[in-house]
Amino acid sequence: MSLLLTGATIAVSAQTEIRPYQEWNETAFVSVKTHQPANYVRPDNNWDILYTLRTPYTQAELNSMGIPCTKSQLMLLEIGGLIEKEGKKWHTVVPILDKSQTDGLRAYSKQVADKVYTIAKSDFQLLMKEIDKMGFKDNTASLIFSYLLDGQMWTELVLFEEINNHATWSGCYWLLYDYREGLEMGTNTYGNSNLVVTYGVTSEIVPGHQKMREYAKEIAEYGKIVSEEYIRELWTYGLTDDEGNLLIPIIKKEENDFHRLIDVLKTTISTGMKNNVGTLLADYGIKNEKLGIVILYHEVMWDIIDLLIKEQGLVIPEIVKDGKTDKTQLKNVSFFVEDGLFQ
Repeated sequence: MSLLLTGATIAVSAQTEIRPYQEWNETAFVSVKTHQPANYVRPDNNWDILYTLRTPYTQAELNSMGIPCTKSQLMLLEIGGLIEKEGKKWHTVVPILDKSQTDGLRAYSKQVADKVYTIAKSDFQLLMKEIDKMGFKDNTASLIFSYLLDGQMWTELVLFEEINNHATWSGCYWLLYDYREGLEMGTNTYGNSNLVVTYGVTSEIVPGHQKMREYAKEIAEYGKIVSEEYIRELWTYGLTDDEGNLLIPIIKKEENDFHRLIDVLKTTISTGMKNNVGTLLADYGIKNEKLGIVILYHEVMWDIIDLLIKEQGLVIPEIVKDGKTDKTQLKNVSFFVEDGLFQ
């Protein structure tokens, strides 16, 4: 898959300063087997090579330009799914968007989000009311973002393996020039993607990621926490009572108003994405429609959250915004899905 990004094909000389990798906003929508894309980019001067190869060059040309490059580095980046060779020249195959492209993407994503939200507004209102009726008003933001927007929506739009499959990861990876202003939320899943946590500035708000995997396994097996050690740990976080019963939403596969509204919103949002991704593909020369949808939707889902905060008073738990508030707020950003988030 070759990406020809407008404005990105700039010849690099030895004197050209390459913006450091850590200043870029990297996003990995991936299922990891052993190594994720960033593991290939960070060592040595691999980032300089990847960035420079937005314009195709041979290994000899890279070295003559002051970009030290060995055969083993090129091989590593190729195995990592980040570059390809055509003829004697190598070129980058992951999107790296410069400042004007990044600004353009985010401006366009806001337009798409506005269109989608206008159609979906009343259904979002009903969903928020339904979550309140379920007794989990404090979990509203987490359920809307991590269950719907960053969970079920992917089953409607695209799954990791439908984009790219590489030796150690599947999915897609891209870099934007800078970070998004305002709130960015993310989702971590544990077990069979059934214990779910929404996070913001940091994902280190849980007792420990290995611990969470152990909790997920026990809940999946028994429907509650049975280990006295785990009960003591999760009780202090507010996720269970003193007998191990869960105090967070448990989502089952059943016909009810919650799932009906989720399905309606999935259809509305996916239709909006598919109807509007064409502009992105044309402007950025992205030939893979599914990749384009993933890149655009990653911005749109946060724009939708911004609209829900502004238009419907959606409350974001403090633990998402500061990552260090009272640990009992973990219960407000956690839920359990019996069949897994992506089923």
